[in-house]
Amino acid sequence: MEPVADTERRHSIASLDSSIRKLEKTLTSVERKGSSTTVVSKRLKALRIGLSALHAVWENQAYPYSEQETVDAKEILTSLFPSLQAMADKFKPGSSQATLLARRVRSLELAREALDEL
Repeated sequence: MEPVADTERRHSIASLDSSIRKLEKTLTSVERKGSSTTVVSKRLKALRIGLSALHAVWENQAYPYSEQETVDAKEILTSLFPSLQAMADKFKPGSSQATLLARRVRSLELAREALDEL
């Protein structure tokens, strides 16, 4: 994995934490409505695995997930990029929304790279 500055590491971890919290709220909302939770649950698990991979690579923390969970997480994280790119096209360059989205994309790229190392 390429060297990553401490600031970028902090931003990436914070971005994934934020994404996880948002998906947890979404999951609760979807459950309340009685809708299917499959997609949200899979994405949430993939983000948690990605975050764990970053902690494992950068901070030498334990990585508790199986090889199959890792493969599945990489596929799910990769599948998020087209929709994120579509969102990026809607934001004004340099806006706070564009900055947050760029950080989210970067954090997902780094998580995917970390998963490749495990």
